[in-house]
Amino acid sequence: MRSKKTVIFILIGIAIAAVPFFLRMREQQRAGQYINQFEEEENEESKETGSRKKKAAPYLEENAIGIVEIPDLEIKYPVFEGTGAVQLNEGIGHMEGTAPLCGKGNCVLAGHNGSRRGAFFTSLAGARAGTEVKITTKAGVTHRYTVAEMRVVNPYDDWVTEESDAELLTLFTCASHGTKRFACRCVPVEGYGSERGNAKSE
Repeated sequence: MRSKKTVIFILIGIAIAAVPFFLRMREQQRAGQYINQFEEEENEESKETGSRKKKAAPYLEENAIGIVEIPDLEIKYPVFEGTGAVQLNEGIGHMEGTAPLCGKGNCVLAGHNGSRRGAFFTSLAGARAGTEVKITTKAGVTHRYTVAEMRVVNPYDDWVTEESDAELLTLFTCASHGTKRFACRCVPVEGYGSERGNAKSE
């Protein structure tokens, strides 16, 4: 009898330990679907006839507006317009009212930390000065940034969203069990220009 109970407890323990692994797999699959769709739309945008629209992503009615990638932290997720529950459960959210992706001003992106839906910006706290961040827009433009400053701030600290005449990128996520925010201020790589594949000019 004891041996059966022991086996059951072991199996339960294995199942519990496997949950994060399967959640991570599901998250990567969803992110991959959005990114693949995003790249397909980017490549086919100039061929669109208007008679047939591409099917929306299976988990979100609105398609991704870009991709954020931080290679050193193994972060690569689609970016959606808005920071509501729907957007943040599927990827990274672009805060409305802040500068557009790769545009002049302070562009603010938010992501969950340790969400049951996925890792998202969980590893953002590992960023250091000089960490590279890449943003790609639907127009096929990729801008490169480096982390210049990191702060732990209150949830509504103006520093996160403060306006700027220069191009800036601010990334933030929860810290201290949701009572604080960990934020990274990023600046464009000097002399970086922009990268374009076969995308049309803006």
